[in-house]
Parts: sequence; C-alpha cells; structure tokens
Amino acid sequence: MSTDSPLVKNTIWLMMATMGQKVVAFLAFYLIARLTGPEITGSYFFGVSVTSIFVVFSDLGMTPVIIRALAGNREDAEKLLGTALRLKLFLVPISVLASLSYGFLTNQPPVILGTIALACVAMSADAFHLILYGSLRGRQNLKPEALGMFIGQALSGLAGVTAALMHWGPMGLAGALGFGSLWNVFWAYKNLKKYQIRILPGQWSFVRKIAYEAWPFAVAGLAVKVYSYIDSLMLHAYQGSVAVGYYAVAYKMTYAMQFLPLTFTAALYPALSSAYAKKENEELKKVFIGSLRFMALAGFPIAAGLSALAPRLIEFFYGQRFLGSIPAMEVLPWVLIPIFMDFPVGALLNGTQKAHLKTLAMVVTMIINTVLNFVLVPKFGPLGAAWAGVVSFWSLFAMGVMFTYGMAGGLRHYLILTSKALLGAGLSWCVWRYAGAYMPLPVSFVFGAGFAILAAMGLRLLQIKDIKMTYNQLRSRFVKPDQIHAG
Repeated sequence: MSTDSPLVKNTIWLMMATMGQKVVAFLAFYLIARLTGPEITGSYFFGVSVTSIFVVFSDLGMTPVIIRALAGNREDAEKLLGTALRLKLFLVPISVLASLSYGFLTNQPPVILGTIALACVAMSADAFHLILYGSLRGRQNLKPEALGMFIGQALSGLAGVTAALMHWGPMGLAGALGFGSLWNVFWAYKNLKKYQIRILPGQWSFVRKIAYEAWPFAVAGLAVKVYSYIDSLMLHAYQGSVAVGYYAVAYKMTYAMQFLPLTFTAALYPALSSAYAKKENEELKKVFIGSLRFMALAGFPIAAGLSALAPRLIEFFYGQRFLGSIPAMEVLPWVLIPIFMDFPVGALLNGTQKAHLKTLAMVVTMIINTVLNFVLVPKFGPLGAAWAGVVSFWSLFAMGVMFTYGMAGGLRHYLILTSKALLGAGLSWCVWRYAGAYMPLPVSFVFGAGFAILAAMGLRLLQIKDIKMTYNQLRSRFVKPDQIHAG
C-alpha cells in the first residue's frame, strides 16, 4: 500500500496523535497525583468518572451514524449532521442533569458536587467536538482531529498541573479539563468550515432515521462507559476518596497502554472489511490470525512487566503515599492480554457486518462487571475492583471467540495463541519479579524485556520474518534508493 494513500496517512496521524495524547495525559496525571496525594486525586477521579458515564446520553450513538453518512456521500448527510447537533442541544442538558442528580442522590459533599459540576463543562464541550470531529473523519481527514486533540490534551494537562501547584483541590482540577475541551470545539468548527462541510438546518423528520441507525452504537457506548467507570463509583461509595485515588493510579498506568491496539485496529478494520466484501475468506482468515498473534505478542510482556514490577514502580514514581495502589496494580495489568486480543475480534465482527454480536458481548460484560464490583469492592476495595476488571475482560474475549471461531478456522488458533501468551507472560513475570529483584529498576526492566523477547521467539509469537519485514520497512522509509544501492 502506498504511503501516500489516505488510509496510511490517516493511520499515521492517528497513531502519532494518540501516542502523544497518552504520553501527555499520563505525565499530567502523574504530576497531579504526586502533588495532591490520594484523597484529592480520588475525589477528582471520581467526579470525572460520574460525568464520563452520563456523557453517553449526550450522543446516543449519533456520531458513528454521521461518520458513516458523510463517508458514504449520502445526500442527506449534512442534514443529518444539522439534526444531530440540534438534538444535542436537548441531550447535553440531560447528561448534565443526570450527573448532578447522581451527586445529590448519593449525598456527596459540596466539594464533590462542585467537582462534578465543573467536570460537566468539559463534558458538554466534548459532546459537541465529538460529532464535529466525527464529521471530519467522515471526509477521511484525521489530521485536524489529531492535531486538535493533542493540543487540547496539552492545554488540559498544563491547566491541571497548574491547579495542583496552586492547591485548588479537585474542583480546580476538574475545571482545568474545560480548557482543552473548549479548544477542541473551536478547532473542530474552524476546520469544518475550512473543509467545506456544511451544517444544514436540522429536520425533525430525520430524528427517527437517526434513532434507528444509532441505537446499536448507543447501547454499545453505554455498556463501555458503565464497565469502564462503575468501579470508581463503587469504590467511592463503599471505600471513599482515598481508595479511588489508589485505584486511579493503577488504572491510569494500566490503561495507558491501550493506544497500541487502538492505533493498530485503525488500519486493521479496513483490511478485514475489504477482504470480507471481496469474499476472500482465506485472506480474511490470514489477516485476522496474523493480527491476533501480533496482539498476543504486544500484550503479554506489558501485562507481566507492569504486574511483576508493580511494588517498585508505584514507590519509584508515586512515592510512599500511594503504596496502597500496589495490590490493585499487581492484578489489574492482566486485563491487557484479553483487551489486546479482543481488538482484532471486534474489528472482525464490525468488518463482517456482525457488530450486533459485539454489542451483545459488551452488554453482558457490563452486567458481569457491575455484579462483580458490587460483590468484591465493599470487602476488598481497589483489589476487588481490579479482579472485577480482569474477570470481565476475559469474559468479553471469550464471548468474542465464541462469535468468531468459525471465521478464524476453529478454536485451535485461539487456544494456541492464548496459551502461548499466558505462558510467555508467566515466565516473564517470574524473571521480572525474582531475578529482577536483585537489580536496579532500570536494569531489571531491560533485563526482563530482553527475556520477554526471547520467550516470544521461543513460543513463535515473534518470528525472524517479522523482524526482517520491520527492518526492511524502516530502511525503505528512512534510506533513499540510491543510498541502498550504494551500500
């Protein structure tokens, strides 16, 4: 595929922006946590978690519908966009009211209510820039979104660190989020005009059409939000802000790694969709199994390393005040193997017009996660929330396997790759935890990573041809043809 193709350009921009965002967000949270401590960090994280769940009511799956309509050059696309924006004028206040109502109904103190209220400002702005950026995606131009989101994250991060330095508490930290969100609304709208995407007057006759197309995305979005943030709400209800602060550190360190499968799937989904449309079943299977192997390879060392080094990482980066994060940090990274391997499964289901099965799996996962948090969090706190996450995401992956094993050529590939990932993770964990204990942390990290690479090669998750292919691609990108021949 040419590096000048829109797909490759968009994938590169998305990958660079996502990586940059994750780095900035992680550094900002790290500094905020170090400066404020577990209680304020927990109060802030809880307030944002409340709005992160109820923000789903401000979109209800409309953005994917608009992306699809614009990408397909539908005649009604710009009218659908106008109608969706008009609907948001009603839906955003509902999301704000739901967030504040949760705070009042659970008898939160004034500081927490203020934190939720200020987080609602960012939530409201996010609801609008989400669909505006979606419109640009529909025109297959991710560059403005990538740049805008990175700048927005930098603004929010800088404002958040400033609020922490000035001791403005959780309300100041929540208010800081609004800087990046409001910037994104301005930037997205400006680029909408630049790329001549019109917002035609909305029509109420289009509401039913949007609702019919959006409901599967709305259900899936609600499920994701609930199983992503219900743990923080349960922890705050049963254990308080400090417990949320402990869990937030483990949560951020673990889920920061999701940018790898996210960017990979951005390129994988079109490839699977194309093979399915052309009825190239063998090519579909080949691409899918290859992507599953790659995700197993990427997931197991990260999971093992974060879990094994958790006591040293927490103390080194966050200090003595966050030692309570260690039990959750030792468990939570084991969600990464099923999460990584589930991304290709989701891409396969979406690419073969079976997105409803993915939605069903998400809803079941939401139920499992909610029940487990109700059972485990009251007694075990952050550790219980971590175990609820691990069981839930392995369940999600198992359901994906059940829905796709026929297209993948049976269960054999799944069982072999999952077993190899777990074996590699177990061996690497032991090396990092026990042999690495006698080494300084940086040396231990490098030593364990080297062993993980050797384990991956021994298990054939990483093959010589992969290394050669990566080398050749990098060489062809950075070395001119005449230099290659001259060498």
